[in-house]
Amino acid sequence: MVRFNANQAQIDSFAGTMGGGRISASGGARLEGFTLAEFRINLHGENVTVPFPENFRSTVDTDLVVRGSAREQLVSGVVSLRRAEYTEDIELADLINFRREESIEEGGELEFTGTALFEDLRVEGRNALVVRNNLADLVGSVSLQLNGPVKDPVISGRVTATSGTLNFRNDQYQITRALMDLPPRRNADPIVSIQGETQIRGYRITVNLTGPLSQPQATVSSEPALPQADVVALITTGQLSTGDASASILSQSGLGTATSLLTDALINAPAQRATSRLFGLSRFEINPVIGGRTGSTPGARLTVGKRINRNLSVTYSTNVASDPNHILAVEYRVSDRLSFIAQYEQASTRQLTSRNDAFSFEIRFRKRF
Repeated sequence: MVRFNANQAQIDSFAGTMGGGRISASGGARLEGFTLAEFRINLHGENVTVPFPENFRSTVDTDLVVRGSAREQLVSGVVSLRRAEYTEDIELADLINFRREESIEEGGELEFTGTALFEDLRVEGRNALVVRNNLADLVGSVSLQLNGPVKDPVISGRVTATSGTLNFRNDQYQITRALMDLPPRRNADPIVSIQGETQIRGYRITVNLTGPLSQPQATVSSEPALPQADVVALITTGQLSTGDASASILSQSGLGTATSLLTDALINAPAQRATSRLFGLSRFEINPVIGGRTGSTPGARLTVGKRINRNLSVTYSTNVASDPNHILAVEYRVSDRLSFIAQYEQASTRQLTSRNDAFSFEIRFRKRF
């Protein structure tokens, strides 16, 4: 119900539905003739689902205050996330090279006037952020603050991953720490601190990424301890180097920044996108590796794969210019901690060898102590 008198309009009660939830409003406005002199409206929402921000599906509770005049409007209060889900696939190259260009209003259904400003609007959500796509399967918490124009606000605060996994080069890394701090200034580079662990060929590999998102620093280690070149070779190729001359090209470049660790993933990204569109492949990589004894010629390994569903994937790999060494692997992940891998490896077809075709079956179980 809205009550009017000589120069005021008072909202006694208003209730409705939006996005499957309930919203209510109260407040009022003061008029000067036919001009809106000032107003204040309190908005309360429960279990409201909106496609906002872009590519998210968010369910929220809101306690907002919208006040101001015809010339300027201020939006403050608290948005409590019940769940915000992101399922769009992300290319690693696009993430590292990300630059925000679109306004926060684009892609959503909410429209604000060009003069509307956020004033310390808080967005809080404990274990409410869910990301499930090709790059990650994680749950996180957010504590953010928005200030400035509604169409292009300054967003500051912290996003924390509380559990989950990250996918890199067909290996799943269990998250042990994942923070992203957003400085309170426009166009600031987010600061990340991410640590992940995985098992590759019986070695426990730990990867740390820290620093600005556009140029993070990377450190890697293993248990049992291995030389740096071997750890990088395991991460990028899945194989141990057999000597200084057989280390991967990437490991020879060092790890001053994450670029050397991610380089071949970024190089392969365009090819992977193309093959995904043409053939439906979810993995397409060419790894430049120097293998064998000192003085051996460089080679390359081709790997293609298809993720059948979230838990089942099939991978085929072969050497391009040397002994083919065909390998076919099928992996089924029961959970983040338990997986089954069946692998068939064909013996050499170019030279006499005592090595026969081999079939192996692995059960991988992770337990933290």
